[in-house]
Amino acid sequence: MRFIVLLYFLLATYCLSAQSISLANRYYNNGDFEKALYTFQSIRKHNPNYAPAILGMARSYRQLDRFEDAFGTLKQGATLLPEDINIATELGITHHLAKQPDLAQQQFEKTFELLDKKPNYGSFIGQEFKKYNLLKEAIRAYEISTKHNPMMNFSYDIGLLYGQLGEFEHMFSAYFDAMLNKPSLIRIVKRRLDEFIEEDPENEANISFRKALLKKNQQEPNVLYNEFLSWLFVQQKQYRKAFAQERAIFIKTEDGIPQLFNLAKTAKEGGDTETAIEILDFVIENAPSEGYEINAHRELLLIEIEKREPKTYASIAEDYEELIEKFQASPSTLELLLDYARFVGFYQNDFSKAAKFLKPLLKERFNRMAKARIEILMGDLFVLENRFNKALIYYTKAQHKTENNPIGQEARFKVAKASYYKGDFDWAKSQLHVLKTATSQLIANDAMQLAILIDDNTQEDTTYTALKLFAKADLLKFQEQPQEAFDVYNEILKDHRNTSIEDETLLEQAKMFVEREQPKKAIENLKKVIEFHPSSFLIDDVYFMLGNIYLSQEKETEAKDAFEKVIFNHADSIHFVEARKKYRKLRGDEIVN
Repeated sequence: MRFIVLLYFLLATYCLSAQSISLANRYYNNGDFEKALYTFQSIRKHNPNYAPAILGMARSYRQLDRFEDAFGTLKQGATLLPEDINIATELGITHHLAKQPDLAQQQFEKTFELLDKKPNYGSFIGQEFKKYNLLKEAIRAYEISTKHNPMMNFSYDIGLLYGQLGEFEHMFSAYFDAMLNKPSLIRIVKRRLDEFIEEDPENEANISFRKALLKKNQQEPNVLYNEFLSWLFVQQKQYRKAFAQERAIFIKTEDGIPQLFNLAKTAKEGGDTETAIEILDFVIENAPSEGYEINAHRELLLIEIEKREPKTYASIAEDYEELIEKFQASPSTLELLLDYARFVGFYQNDFSKAAKFLKPLLKERFNRMAKARIEILMGDLFVLENRFNKALIYYTKAQHKTENNPIGQEARFKVAKASYYKGDFDWAKSQLHVLKTATSQLIANDAMQLAILIDDNTQEDTTYTALKLFAKADLLKFQEQPQEAFDVYNEILKDHRNTSIEDETLLEQAKMFVEREQPKKAIENLKKVIEFHPSSFLIDDVYFMLGNIYLSQEKETEAKDAFEKVIFNHADSIHFVEARKKYRKLRGDEIVN
């Protein structure tokens, strides 16, 4: 009976303490430190050795600027509970806040001694140090815990802390340890690295990253380091060096063709077609499946087409025909088949040959998505011939096959575009209205812009003269007749000055100037939009494009000003995220992890 009474008493005391601590913490978190202190003191009267009450009292004293009382409470607590690591840490933090660095360091050494005995406390102690910006102490706490229990790996947290300290080589080394221990972190770490690594190979972070990689690879070779060297070279646009790393990975593992194929596409997009061709040739020689071989051949042919050298078109057509004969029509060759038909129609200007090639494919054993894509291209070929009604039939068939699907939405947008080309603006608007909620953000944005263009230019001009000319220029660009389109834009700017179509025309012509490598003229056009059409719905596009042109000219101040206009005046712009990223980089923001 006496035991039951004692047990009941202890349980009641514990429940009372727990309830009181909860109340005291509530006062503390609400900033009512006097009430918090009184409540913590009341708890200690009943239980002098209760560590949460000791810590609560000390923190409350600190908030009330009563440091001597805080020291007294913590020192008394350390005497009563010499093995309590939280009290030892709090005493060191209090010395730190009191600007007593030597005493703080002495106390932190006691914390680390206790942590050696109780490594499971590493996470909590590290977090406490981080609260007070004691980053080096937090790193040491994490390292002690990891040393005693490798399963408690804090390498990622350590990397973040070294990043805040600006110690790049240590940061990268810790990140590598984290990824080796937990490969699922690779994607997260790459996002972190994006904040430090720049295109310039001589950037401090780039140099530290390379050093850390080479050092780790010498100590314990691992394919991960080759992968990250390749990643680094891609960021630096050194695609040939990246290829050397990816090829080394393939030789070591007999795996990595997908990565090589993606590298080829990246090199091509980065303007290094020579390296892209080398990589694609390597993929063809080593492809583990027919699919990669076909896609590599596709990319090689697209590189040749993009050179726009008519004298090579006959041999390109022959290469396509040989590949099609070799691999035949199948789901794995669909892209190749579509490329060939597009090439014949748009580059060799042989509509009948392209259409004759595509029509039988609709009878092959392709699924409805594939057939819809064939029908969309058939529609494109009829637009090429200005046969809009025939094009609309094929686009509509594709749309019906793939309702509420990105391909179906693309087909509906093509219906709207074809109607726009032929001057049926009302029907075009009805289709565009549906597409404003398209699941594809790109299509939704394009649909919105075209709808605004039509709305803006059908209210004042009831004859739609200027809009029809603009649609004609759009059509000529689609038909691969850029000079003719450029001439129409000039006609609009000459005959329809100071009208609502002027801003769109200036922007489109600016894009063509960029393609022609005439940035000065592009800038002139964009500045005219800013000066004469400051409220244009395209103004965010104008500033973003202007920023990119200035960036390519290494005019950083002008670029920063242009991107600033996007992020501060057009937060809903589709360019907002990219503009903010470029603006921060130009401003030289320090990254806070």
